[in-house]
Amino acid sequence: MVKKRAFVAVLVMFVFSLMFAVCVEPAMAAGKSNYPSKPIKWIVMWQAGGGGDTASRIYTKYLEQILGQKIVVENITGGGGSIGYAAAKNARPDGYTLVVVQGDLPKYKPMNLAPLDISDFDVIGSFCYQSPVLVAQSKSHWNTAMDFAEEAKKNPDKMTMGVSDIGGSHHQPLLLWMDQAGFSAKAIAHDGSPAMNAAILGGHVDVVSSYIRPAIPYVNDGVLKFIGYFGSERHPDFPDVPTFKELGYDIVWEIPYGIGGPKGLPEDVKKILEEANKKVWEIPEFRAELEKLGQSVYKKDSAAYTEHLYKMQENITKALSLMQSK
Repeated sequence: MVKKRAFVAVLVMFVFSLMFAVCVEPAMAAGKSNYPSKPIKWIVMWQAGGGGDTASRIYTKYLEQILGQKIVVENITGGGGSIGYAAAKNARPDGYTLVVVQGDLPKYKPMNLAPLDISDFDVIGSFCYQSPVLVAQSKSHWNTAMDFAEEAKKNPDKMTMGVSDIGGSHHQPLLLWMDQAGFSAKAIAHDGSPAMNAAILGGHVDVVSSYIRPAIPYVNDGVLKFIGYFGSERHPDFPDVPTFKELGYDIVWEIPYGIGGPKGLPEDVKKILEEANKKVWEIPEFRAELEKLGQSVYKKDSAAYTEHLYKMQENITKALSLMQSK
C-alpha cells in the first residue's frame, strides 16, 4: 500500500512537471516575440542619394511595415565603407543595430584594408542585386566598351576609370575586363555615385563604373551615355546598350545587397528577421520600386547568402591578383 501511494505521488509530480513545462514554454516564446520593441538603426556606408542608399531605404520602408517598428537609416561613410561596417560590428548584438551587407564586405580581409570580415557579422539574408554599367560622356567617340578598350590598348595606363573604391564591387569587374581585353588603365576612387557623376561630368575621368539609376538624369539630358552593361541581359530600359557578354567578354557581374547585424544576435531575433526578410521579397510594390532602379529581388536565406559572400571573397582574391599584376 505504501509503495502504491509512493508511486501515485511520483506520478502526480511528473504530471505537474509536464504541465509546468507546457505553460512555461509558451510564456518564454511569448517573451522572445517582443522583438522589436523599439526603433531599429540601419547603417548604410554610402552617401545619401546613391544607388546603395536608395535601395536600402526602399527595403527598410517595407521591412519596418512587417516588423511594426520604425527603422532609422544612418549614413556612416568613409574608409571605403569600413567605418560604417566597423560601427555595426562594434554595436551591441541585440538586433537594434542592423547593417546593409553588400558585395563590398568580402574585400576587407583579402585586401588587408580594415580589421573586418564576413565572420564578424550574423548574415540574415539578401534582398536585391544590381549590375554596374560603364558610363562615358556623350561627346566621347566610344560607343561601346570595346571602343574604349581598343583605345586603351594604344595608350597603356593613360586612360582613367572612376570607381566607388579601389578593389570594391565596381572596380572588380573592370579588373576582369582589363585582363580579358588586354589593356591597362588607371582606377580612381570616389565616395559614392554622386562623386562619380561629378567626376565624369567634369571630365576628370574618361569613364565610370556606376549603377544605372544615378546616371539616368544625365543620360536623358544627353550629357552622358551608357557604353556597356555588366548584367546577364540587356537592361529593359536601355535595350540599345550591349552587355559585356555580347561584346565578347566572359563577364556577368551582379552586386548583392543583404541584411545583417553584429555577430552574436539572439537566435529568436535572427529567426524573426529572416522570416521578415522573406516576406519583403514577395511584396509586389517592393519589386516594382526595385525595377525602377534597375534592380531585382535577390532571394537567398542566411546560409545561402553567407556562402555567396565567401564565394565573392574568393573572386576578390583573384581580382586582387590581377590588380597586383598590372
